[in-house]
Amino acid sequence: MKVLVVLDDVNDPQQLEILIGRLDWFGNGSRIIITTRDKQVFAKRVVDSDIYEVRALEFDDSFRLFILNAFEQNHIEKEYFELSKKMVNYAKGNPLIVEVLGRHLRGKDKTIWESQLQRLTKVPIKRVQDAVRLSYTDLDRHEKKILLDIACFFDGLHLKVDQIKLLVKDHGYSVDVELESLKNKALITISQDNVVSMHSIIQETAEEIVREESIDDPGKQSRLLDPDDIYQVLKNNKGSEAIRSIAINLSKMKESRGVLYLPQGLESLPNELRYLRWAHFPLESLPSNFSGEKLVLLDLQDSQVRKLWHEDHRDLVNLKYLKLRSSSHLVELPDLSSATNLEVIDLRLCGLTSVHPSVFTLNKLMKLDLGGCISLISFRSNIHLSSLRYLSLASCISLKDFSVTSKEMVKLNLEFTGIKQLPSSIGLQTKLEKLLLGHSYIGNLPESIKLLTSLRHLGLEDCRKLQSLPELPSSLIALDASGCLSLENVTFPSTAIQMLKENKTRVAFWNCLKLNEHSLKEIELNAQINMMKFAHQHISMSRSHPYDAKGTYVFPGSSVPKWLVYRTTHDYMTIDLSFANHSSQLGFIFCFVVPPVPSQGFILRFNISVDGDDSQLHLDRPSHEIKSDHVYLVYDRGFSRYLNSRVEDQPKFKIKITAESRRLTSESKYPNFIMECC
Repeated sequence: MKVLVVLDDVNDPQQLEILIGRLDWFGNGSRIIITTRDKQVFAKRVVDSDIYEVRALEFDDSFRLFILNAFEQNHIEKEYFELSKKMVNYAKGNPLIVEVLGRHLRGKDKTIWESQLQRLTKVPIKRVQDAVRLSYTDLDRHEKKILLDIACFFDGLHLKVDQIKLLVKDHGYSVDVELESLKNKALITISQDNVVSMHSIIQETAEEIVREESIDDPGKQSRLLDPDDIYQVLKNNKGSEAIRSIAINLSKMKESRGVLYLPQGLESLPNELRYLRWAHFPLESLPSNFSGEKLVLLDLQDSQVRKLWHEDHRDLVNLKYLKLRSSSHLVELPDLSSATNLEVIDLRLCGLTSVHPSVFTLNKLMKLDLGGCISLISFRSNIHLSSLRYLSLASCISLKDFSVTSKEMVKLNLEFTGIKQLPSSIGLQTKLEKLLLGHSYIGNLPESIKLLTSLRHLGLEDCRKLQSLPELPSSLIALDASGCLSLENVTFPSTAIQMLKENKTRVAFWNCLKLNEHSLKEIELNAQINMMKFAHQHISMSRSHPYDAKGTYVFPGSSVPKWLVYRTTHDYMTIDLSFANHSSQLGFIFCFVVPPVPSQGFILRFNISVDGDDSQLHLDRPSHEIKSDHVYLVYDRGFSRYLNSRVEDQPKFKIKITAESRRLTSESKYPNFIMECC
């Protein structure tokens, strides 16, 4: 398979070994793009001719970038012109230095510019670090504190602004103001979805600043980062009150060889602790004298924990995130009723057999993930939750009893579970947008599912016990019932006018071979209405609209619908649109009868040639074999726009189509198919 792989800021050759292995893993024509600041990363893997060294900015480009950052406009006052040139010359074309210096000097008078330039030119060795240090020196103590916290502790964790605010908040200052100030100085970036990150050079400089706090005695540093320093401090009990955070990467700890042994347990943790993230935590519980009252985030993924605390109750009023993923020995949760601000619980791949009832009383809980808890048997509550938006029980293969609802539920994932039915109260979840039931033992859906007026996606793939589908809400966009081998009856709105209220764009009934004749006729009518409505909506869109929409509808059958205009049993057809009004856009709906495809792992595609000009149309298909003929309707807005461009100059043209089933490098031709066009 031809792929594009982009690896950014790689600093260790082992990362390449893990991520891309051998080049023969990828198909011919693949492209792998790697960025690094260390050319040795490429040793023995990349020939010099394939290495592109990013050149420094030209002076004019550097000058424009500096002016934009220093003055927030494209012009400069005359008195700053020569100073600006000197600053740009100092940066030597490095865009990061240019940006940091420009932001640092913004709004300051000429005398400060002169003094800062003098300071820079005294030690002209590490230009980037010097620029960062210059900006750091000018920060107030709160800004410095937050910058070092982000650099030494939070960067790379993809934390959002609100999360960082909770973790570093202190009395007497606003974290919002400090973060905005750091952003304005180009020391951090905040993405559109509010994730805070930092350039690796700035992070490394900040870490060096921390090490310089006490080079000879790491126990007096405010933040411990070096694995071997941490090992010595913990081993020899050299810690001090100055330590604000400890970040341990055991894989880099030479002395411990990647394993931290605590044969006598852990006596204590500081009660002021707000953030505890300890992957592979080696003990069965947290220390009994650790209150956890200040904890905002507790993350012990891949731990040996059996029970968080030996006592059942803790005051966890500040806890917002509880993450115990892959703690396979965890068989029960403590009473969490005091965690009144808890928003996220991640218990994926844990050994739980049940969930503590207190979980259902958490009024601020928004996300609960129990995916892969294979010993979980029941998940039931009579309480209609008030805030839960996301619930996943995917791959809880032993789960047979389920009945939980929330008025705020947006996504519910019950794939690969043993449940046989949904509660009738499912209809209360009027905000539910995505319901995933694939590979479960569902036999029928409750009639109340029609009340889910926000439902957009319903996944029923490989529900082999499912026998009937009731009328579904008109809000539904995507329905996948592929592989529902027992499905016999599908109910739609009773009139075409009611069907016109629907908005289905992706519907699949692959291998639903027991569908009765009435249901197949209803499916065909529903397909016609939805596909023509979808095509009409997108025809009316402006040509400049960037969205290339595609609508598909698949169901068992060996003949094409009669409402399609052009039809052929050959691999080509001639279309004459000379009668059409070329001032308006035309929509093209294609229909193919797809024959059986016996093997798994294939993709289907149609090579479409319009008077020798080739294009490709890929068809969605199930992951398993196609057992019988299927009718496949497709509208592709991008392809329709292409045909419209041809019609303007040539209203009569010939379309030739070759159908292929392709798997890796082997291809099978399917010349005997039926094709029609509307």
